[in-house]
Amino acid sequence: MKRESTRAKREAVIGVLLFGLLMLACVIGFWTLCTIPGLPKWLFILFAICGVFCAALTLPALWALRKRFQEIDALEDTKSVTLYKEENIMLLVNIDYIPGKEFEVLGMAKGTVVQSKNFGKDFMAGMKTLVGGEITGYTEMLNEARQIAVKRMVDEAEALGADAVVNIRYGSSAVMQGAAEVIAYGTAVRFK
Repeated sequence: MKRESTRAKREAVIGVLLFGLLMLACVIGFWTLCTIPGLPKWLFILFAICGVFCAALTLPALWALRKRFQEIDALEDTKSVTLYKEENIMLLVNIDYIPGKEFEVLGMAKGTVVQSKNFGKDFMAGMKTLVGGEITGYTEMLNEARQIAVKRMVDEAEALGADAVVNIRYGSSAVMQGAAEVIAYGTAVRFK
C-alpha cells in the first residue's frame, strides 16, 4: 500500500511539473512578444498581464499538490484500517432482503466522491483515445473513487446504527473533463 501512495504522489508531482512547464512556456512566449520593437503600449501591457497571470497560476497548482498529498496520506491511513474491509465491518448486499434475517429500515445511506486524474494522466488518456483500448488510469481512478464512496456510505450507515446496507447501487457521472462523480447508496437496516 505504501508503494501505491508513493506512486500516486509521484504522478501528482509529474502532473504539476508538466503544468508548470506549460506555464513556463507561456510566460516565455508572452515575454518574447513583449520584446517586439515598436509594439503598442496597450499590447505590451496585455502581454505582460497574460505572462504574469500564467506565472501566478503555478501557485494554485502547488496548493492543489499539497492538498493531494494530504488526501493520499489520509487515504493511506484509511486503507490500512478499513477501506478494503467494509464487508467485515458491515454486511453489504445488492438485494433488498437478507435470507433468514428480519430487520427494520433506518433510512438511506449514501457516499459520494468526485475524483480526477492529474494533468499527465489526462494527457496520456487523450493520446490513448487515438489508438483505442482500456485507459487504465481512469479505471484505477474509478476503482479508488468507488472504494471511497462505499467507505463513506458505510460510515453514514454506522452513524444511523445500522447492521447492514441492502439494495446497494452505484452511479457515476462525468462532472467535467477528466473528473467523475461516483455515488454508492443503499438502505441502512438494523437486525431485529
